[in-house]
Amino acid sequence: MTVLWFYMAVAKLPQSRNMMIRGRNDLNQQKIIAFSLCLNQFTFTAQKISIVTQEHQPFKERYTIQDLESLSGIQAHTLRIWEKRYDLLHPMRAGNNVRYYSHQDLRKLLNIAALYHQGHKISRIASLPEAELEETVRKEMLVDHRGDFAGHSLRMAMLNYDHALFDQTIHLLLSQKTFREVFRTVFLPFLNDIGLMWQTSVITVAHEHFLSNLLRQKILYQIDQLHAITADPDQKVFVLFLPDCEVHEIGLLYAQYELMLHGCRTIYLGQSVPLESLSDLQTAFPAIIFVTSFTIHPQDGQVVDYLKGVSKNLLRKGSDELWVSGRKIHNPENRGKIKGIRYILGADEFIESIRSLLSPSTE
Repeated sequence: MTVLWFYMAVAKLPQSRNMMIRGRNDLNQQKIIAFSLCLNQFTFTAQKISIVTQEHQPFKERYTIQDLESLSGIQAHTLRIWEKRYDLLHPMRAGNNVRYYSHQDLRKLLNIAALYHQGHKISRIASLPEAELEETVRKEMLVDHRGDFAGHSLRMAMLNYDHALFDQTIHLLLSQKTFREVFRTVFLPFLNDIGLMWQTSVITVAHEHFLSNLLRQKILYQIDQLHAITADPDQKVFVLFLPDCEVHEIGLLYAQYELMLHGCRTIYLGQSVPLESLSDLQTAFPAIIFVTSFTIHPQDGQVVDYLKGVSKNLLRKGSDELWVSGRKIHNPENRGKIKGIRYILGADEFIESIRSLLSPSTE
């Protein structure tokens, strides 16, 4: 799966009962996961960082070697070599003689992989007792000025339902980078990995819900830190919405953050907004830029018709636009030449579009 702007390449399961009924088939077919980003206030104490020492109820009772490969980034044949050479893991066998691994094996392997990916020799890592292995990872994380261990920590937080580790990881990242840098250099790659894990059934809905709620709080907190701005009455207002039946709003939230960071006025409508209701805003604002993203809806074969309908029935000539992105827009067949429609294919393109509209730049 390609990492897409607005991160609409990953889709959150519908949360309302009606949306769940309407969207269940699409989600079962596509198996895509979504996260909404957000920020809680918390206190960080470096000494309290926990890697994977606490016991939690595992989300799966057993893992295949393919699961371990997906989660650790270590190829299956390498894992088999390590098992024989260093006695690192102790797989069991099911009734059909298929090897499987415990949650404890997974936790140990993820700590091993975290050090191995940083250039530590496997022979040295294998010689460490488990307590020392955890302590080494902890120390590496505390001096991780580039954020290299962040993906590891977030993965461990998700797998162990560890709210404290999640908060500590984000706090450490934000002490070194801006939120924009954290989102683009850490969260996007991490979320892409999560999407692939979901597609291969390595993780479950419980983890998606756990992590999505935490992430949603993070971005909402960041948005809340940006003071509301009294807009120039002659300046266009940005109206952010998702089309009817679409609930995957992580990118839309981040788009609002970027717009507010640039000093733009935004009106956030959120999930599943019927197209006909948007005309109400035109009575209040003489010029609007609508911002949306397509992940699951409109369905394939209906995207171009939807956009033509927006152009014909909603956008006022010379004053309104629609900026659209998402997984479906990355399909060239869904990007017809339609008046008033601007296709956004990446974060850089979105930011550049804002800056070109605002002259001079407000950053």
